[in-house]
Amino acid sequence: MTKHYPANIARYEKQEAILGERNSYSKTDPDATFMKLKEDHMRNGQLKPAYNVQISTSNQFIVNRRATPYSIHPNPTDTNTLAGHLEQHEKSFGSAPKSLTADAGYGSEENYTLLEEKNVTAFVKYGLFDKS
Repeated sequence: MTKHYPANIARYEKQEAILGERNSYSKTDPDATFMKLKEDHMRNGQLKPAYNVQISTSNQFIVNRRATPYSIHPNPTDTNTLAGHLEQHEKSFGSAPKSLTADAGYGSEENYTLLEEKNVTAFVKYGLFDKS
């Protein structure tokens, strides 16, 4: 058993490096994370390797296609993508947006604090808004 120990430790360390802060990754696409997708033809809740893509819009149009109006994240939930997407927006456009509208998937204390610090007028529901 111990003869495989050094090789296994090296393999596990490499896998942990790929994993980072995620809880899974695809062996065929290490940048992808396993996520439950809305499109589930078998209705068995099977996880599939995927990305979480965020797109900035203005008046329901994708903004300035010459800049980068999108960001790609390995996080399955939108809550953890807002900071990275705002950072990408600031790199592309030189500043944070003046206002932001997003659904309850983005509602968290961390996101509200971030938006307040950046002086962004936020129209973002919190997760239990409808139950309140």
